[in-house]
Amino acid sequence: MAGSRARPFGWALIGCGNVGRSHSRWAVETPDIDVRAFCDINEDAASSYYEQYEGGYYTADPARVFADPDIEIVTIATTHATHAELAIAAFEAGKHVYLEKPMAMSTVDCLRIYEAMEAAGRKLMINFSIRFSGATRAIKSRLKPAKVSNAQCMMAPADLTRWQWDPVLGGGLLFDVGVHLADTLCWMHSSPPVWVSGTGGQVTHPGGLASDEIIDTASATIRFANGSVANYLMSDAGFSEALTKWFFVFNDGEQSAVLDKHFRRATITGPDPVSGELSTETFTPPFIDRMPLLLDAIRNDTETYTPARTGILATLVVENIIESIHSGRPQEIELPDVLRSQA
Repeated sequence: MAGSRARPFGWALIGCGNVGRSHSRWAVETPDIDVRAFCDINEDAASSYYEQYEGGYYTADPARVFADPDIEIVTIATTHATHAELAIAAFEAGKHVYLEKPMAMSTVDCLRIYEAMEAAGRKLMINFSIRFSGATRAIKSRLKPAKVSNAQCMMAPADLTRWQWDPVLGGGLLFDVGVHLADTLCWMHSSPPVWVSGTGGQVTHPGGLASDEIIDTASATIRFANGSVANYLMSDAGFSEALTKWFFVFNDGEQSAVLDKHFRRATITGPDPVSGELSTETFTPPFIDRMPLLLDAIRNDTETYTPARTGILATLVVENIIESIHSGRPQEIELPDVLRSQA
């Protein structure tokens, strides 16, 4: 049921690194948010955020944030390996959670987060940035579910000293940004993935990564329950000015859409409704504000814009791509019960 309240929502950030800056800006710019606290294991980082964005206090102890009755929403922007335990602790403390991608580095941990959310009766929103793009949203609204798609993320050679490449903390490129591709494809195809075949491995950094399990290049074909198919490609083999880092093509059988310029530009080609001749339109609508979407879900007790199931599904797809690459065999995707019930 919709509710009303006279006071703003108390908010805290856990994880005062580069990504946390965007979350802090979104919180500060949202009128119904009261910035309460900044938390990081590096207390100097938390102090720096506190000085820049103000708020009630800074701390190196997440437990202080969870115990604070004035904090209702916690944004978690920490290393991937810490997402599960922090999100579960936040829910157990009765907080709503805005969680950076990936939801977690295993489907098992994603489901643990989901169960904690359900038990607490609180809201979870995942920061899948591509879904907040006005260009992506326009394509989603104007095309039918995609029948054939191509999605790629191609980057310049990566800095392997960053924590995202650590096998424990980050899990490598697929968990860091590959989940975006997986989520976007599942959204555009409007159907659960049922099969994946992948190849790749350590192509750009052979023998140069901290673990043989880490993958720097993945090429995969995904089939969905409705019979549609998608190609998935990501690597740090080299950035292209022509295609840009992110490049998507979605085809619904009648229309085709290209999403590029860091998912800021959409180009849609389709038959004119009167003449039947093909016409093309290019546009760059703005991103939508993120925090108000979470606040609306809390006030109205509705599902968040990017709910828990999107995070579970993206991690599940990435896990199956990795398994297919390591095993050399296609993978049948086993959907957890929560995803089967919502398919």
